[in-house]
Amino acid sequence: MEVEQLKTFLAVAQLGSFQKVADQKFISQRTVSKQMVNLENELGVKLFFRGSNKISLTNAGTYFSQQVNELINQLNDSVVKLHDITNSNLQNLRVGYFSPFEGRLLVANIKKYQTTMVDQPINFHVSEASIEHLIADVTLGILDCAYILDYGTHEHLANTGLNSLKVAEGQMVLGISKDHPLAVKKSLSAEDLIGQTILYYSNENSTYLQSAFLATLPHDYSYNIQRIGTIEQLQTLVALKQAIAFYPESLPIFSNDWVIFRHLNSPAKHSSQSYTIQLIYRPDNNINGLHNFCQFLEKLNNN
Repeated sequence: MEVEQLKTFLAVAQLGSFQKVADQKFISQRTVSKQMVNLENELGVKLFFRGSNKISLTNAGTYFSQQVNELINQLNDSVVKLHDITNSNLQNLRVGYFSPFEGRLLVANIKKYQTTMVDQPINFHVSEASIEHLIADVTLGILDCAYILDYGTHEHLANTGLNSLKVAEGQMVLGISKDHPLAVKKSLSAEDLIGQTILYYSNENSTYLQSAFLATLPHDYSYNIQRIGTIEQLQTLVALKQAIAFYPESLPIFSNDWVIFRHLNSPAKHSSQSYTIQLIYRPDNNINGLHNFCQFLEKLNNN
């Protein structure tokens, strides 16, 4: 499928008529109809109910229109950013982050940089991805640097050849509903987690946090750990007592009056719940924007 074909599909979804779209695009009604038939054949699903006077979307068509609209918006945004990068005299820095928690820390760092380093301006371009994705993108040079959560016993940076700079540290905590029976405890044990649904956030398929968390727990038990793709859903399920979730404590946590946080007591023979946020980057990346940002973060952490 092609971008123009998808744009035609969105136009049909909005106008409800092949003829109106044809008039809008100065092409024949037959061309529009053929494009939509080809799209349905390619997808293997029916997108439209074809009435005598009105074209309407099937349930699959409605879902697909939402996804296509988001895709087209992202494409347009990328084109704008490409022009900004090409036309700007600023130093450009492509920065990735793992989750809204690291994202808020990144925003705070960027805002402070922009107010204190006015003589060395940087044009920041930010994106969110899984930790595995971020490491790969920095290694391949798709990103200049990334904020990642370094937690558990993983040695995921050991053989990448990437440099890392610690920008924050703290403890992982468990979020539970105030109505949960475990809420009366001041801290939780591994045994408390048996039989509980435990959630972690990642916007992409990723097992990093799952395996990192499991590495801190005794292997004598089994645990039900699941990924959630949105922070809002994670918070909602926790608040409704349907799950427990783990979070980085000292990063800004989304406000929720129904969720409280408890530390997890890890047995001495297992690793602790400590984490760090690392800025990772290639040692051979010599752009001034990265050099200036790293120097700024080092000074910020030493103060």
